[in-house]
Amino acid sequence: MAIDFHQLRLERVYRATAPVRGLMADLDTIRGIDAELDRKLAAWSKGKRISGYLALAGFILAFIPVVGVAGFGLIPLALLSLLVCSLVASRYQKLDLENRRYELVARILQQLRKDIAPDEPVTVEVDFHPASDPRHLKDQGMVRDWKTQSFVQRWLSFQVRLLDGTLLRLGMEDRVQTRSRTRRNPRGKYKTKRKQKGVSLLHVQLRVKPERHPQLAGLQEQARKAVRLPKGASLARLDVAEDRLALRARMPHDWTLREDVKSPFCDGLRTTMMSLLSLYQVLNYSTGLRKQLPAKVSP
Repeated sequence: MAIDFHQLRLERVYRATAPVRGLMADLDTIRGIDAELDRKLAAWSKGKRISGYLALAGFILAFIPVVGVAGFGLIPLALLSLLVCSLVASRYQKLDLENRRYELVARILQQLRKDIAPDEPVTVEVDFHPASDPRHLKDQGMVRDWKTQSFVQRWLSFQVRLLDGTLLRLGMEDRVQTRSRTRRNPRGKYKTKRKQKGVSLLHVQLRVKPERHPQLAGLQEQARKAVRLPKGASLARLDVAEDRLALRARMPHDWTLREDVKSPFCDGLRTTMMSLLSLYQVLNYSTGLRKQLPAKVSP
């Protein structure tokens, strides 16, 4: 599949339904686009810093009699360069794509590709808007003298039918709260203080045929015992029904994609795969119970 960069830049959402190889090619293209944007952002940010230094040098030179004229001539050029570099750098900053989001999808596909048929379509949607984007605002109010805003963003949707017939659904959700407070200090100046806290929620669901797992609905306790999560992640919810298993895990908002991280940091990929394996342990246990049932005798 060919990535429409213009559409991705406008919508900041990647949507696709394709086999694993097609999605991997798309994500590799997105990785290259993001790297190019990062290089341009770094170049224009460097130009902004240099322009600022030149403007400062111009002001200093302006007070030196011998080179004062040169200093006055340098100031407007440096300020104009500073303005242009700032505007362009700001534009590239807004186009930046959060690496963790597309890299998580790519690594999940790498882990699952042996369990997915080569031509099986995988449906993926990744939202690259920041979690605190106004479109994700859910609530706002006051806590003491703090103005609060709460945001909820479901930025990942992933669905595929695995080789064993199980329908896998994955989702990632960010919940962020921002706080701001403006006070006047003793010198009469107003100062605004800002805080932010958040959490990321991983959703994993397996849908199965009830006839293959007839006792699944009664395995709530076994399912809870089977859940194993890495340090930094915790179980938020577990649902067991006759045709599905669903798990929600809580992770720090600053989760990473590194296996060597230590608590309170958390590896997003490891949390995803351990959650999936935990649910599959329950399915395997249910399969074992079904095999222990006496075979039906034909009349």
